[in-house]
Amino acid sequence: MRYITLDIKSNMPPSDVACANLEIEIESLKNSDIKMIKVIHGYGSHGVGGEIKRLMNQRLTILKKSNKIKDFINCEKMSKDYIDKKCLYENFPELTLDSDLKNYNSGITLIFLN
Repeated sequence: MRYITLDIKSNMPPSDVACANLEIEIESLKNSDIKMIKVIHGYGSHGVGGEIKRLMNQRLTILKKSNKIKDFINCEKMSKDYIDKKCLYENFPELTLDSDLKNYNSGITLIFLN
């Protein structure tokens, strides 16, 4: 398996702790054969976007600009017409069975590692 699933919200940590833990995990996978992290961060209890997701997106943008990750995508943006979906499934065929991706789950983000 070339990807892992990481649940950063289940223990209900503060958003800064959840994101710091994610960054530690990204760094620890730097020299591994893992090429993607499926992050479960939730979408907030009121359905308007959780604090963990907001802060995580800010930090991932910085990590991408500094070449510490290749890219990331929020799963709700993976519509039927998502241009890289075919490439994603070619590289990670096990994701074709993932119900979170099929349902465009807004509480999930995929992070692609270098």
